[in-house]
Amino acid sequence: MLEVELKFQIPLSQQKQIYQLFLSKNARPISLYAKYYDTPERHLAEQKISLRQRLEDTHWIQTLKAPSGHHLERFELEIDLGELDHPALDLEVYQSHPQAKKLLQQVLGKQAKNLTQQFETEVQRLVYVVHYNRAEIEVSLDRGEIRYDNQTQAIYEIEFELKQGSIQDLMKFVRPWVKQYHLWLDVRSKAQRGDLLAQNLEIFPTQFATPLQLNQKDSTDNALKQIVNNALQHLLPNATAISAEQYNSEHVHQTRVAIRRLRSALRIFGDWSTDVDPDWQEQLTTLFRELGSTRDRDALSEGLLPQLQQAGAPFVQLPDAPAENSIPIEESLRSLDSVNLILALLQFVHLPSKDQKKSGLKKDIAKKLQKLHQQICKDADQFLELDISSQHRTRKRVKRLRYCIEFIASLYPGKEVKNYLKDLKPAQESLGQFNDLNVAEVMFQELVKRKQKVWFILGWIANEKKYILQQAQQHLDTYAKTDTFW
Repeated sequence: MLEVELKFQIPLSQQKQIYQLFLSKNARPISLYAKYYDTPERHLAEQKISLRQRLEDTHWIQTLKAPSGHHLERFELEIDLGELDHPALDLEVYQSHPQAKKLLQQVLGKQAKNLTQQFETEVQRLVYVVHYNRAEIEVSLDRGEIRYDNQTQAIYEIEFELKQGSIQDLMKFVRPWVKQYHLWLDVRSKAQRGDLLAQNLEIFPTQFATPLQLNQKDSTDNALKQIVNNALQHLLPNATAISAEQYNSEHVHQTRVAIRRLRSALRIFGDWSTDVDPDWQEQLTTLFRELGSTRDRDALSEGLLPQLQQAGAPFVQLPDAPAENSIPIEESLRSLDSVNLILALLQFVHLPSKDQKKSGLKKDIAKKLQKLHQQICKDADQFLELDISSQHRTRKRVKRLRYCIEFIASLYPGKEVKNYLKDLKPAQESLGQFNDLNVAEVMFQELVKRKQKVWFILGWIANEKKYILQQAQQHLDTYAKTDTFW
């Protein structure tokens, strides 16, 4: 009952070519009309669960889908209702399916009686099956629309569903398609897109990091795969929103945070698995930088500019972005390099885990965290005397330590972890503010040659830097005295 699939959006310039390819493969045409159900309060949508009835040619199929622990996999239960004329929604069919019954009871409870149709889809599907190595893969091209009242949204996407075989073979099969047709990964379901349309919204909610539950009996290899998977669950919904050009500044920020979490995990815990590709670190760094200038400008617009206005600055406006940074971030995330990187990371988390270091997980964690802790404490002793690049290194160490602690926190007493982070977070925040001021200072130093009024801003920034620097030193001193929990 696990569905394993990858779904991609197709650039407009490639849609006709892919359609012709499906015709040349004698792909089987299927007409699909679906009704999606939820409560007025969106109990199912809130949990990313979909409940639909779909007419597949002449048969009605009722389908329940729910997330699993991985993005490639979803719980799926299909029940054939037969050749009926618009059957009513039937929850009784789940009485003999314990997992589905429990899922609906937990999410809906007594609200099950309030389920009503929310939106519908009509799709013309072309499908054919490929045998690749030892895998059987179903390739589908969906063309159609999502409908809610008088509103519609077009569907034109390609799906690769693994019917039999390994995810490794699925990835090998998909990569040439991505390269030839410039496909980009989309983790939104039709149900999620329909729910957004029904809410009359254009932008998907931002995805934040979620807690990870590790087991101290896990092998280090298995633990790292869970950590990377957790970071991907943070990254992919935000990256999809940007790629679809339905995003705001918070999506950009959370995408950068997710990438930084991934980089931190691979840098600190990367030796836990022999399946880690050493090139991932550099590839993630490149992608992070491509998103950097946009995020810096957003942060300054939302944080610095209001402060300057309040201070009475005669000129309050960010300098124009340099021409060399004009590549839209959505293009960066849709690029071949980015899509291949994500596919490689998804493949990594699905590889069978090895059992090395099975009993030494917490011991290895302690060793790695202690090293970072001592480096930061050493920096704290002389922070005001460090040059800017070394102060910047301290900020990165603090961030890295915080992300790594959040990944492994479930293995330790919650109160002790909380107390440790309580002293670490203020240092991270003040160091972040100092970094933002340095970024702004560089921006405005270029502009002051053309606008004399900018001298006020540079003077204000210089004064603010002195204050924040002293604050950062105090926070680091406090942190250096805190007790470790490992």
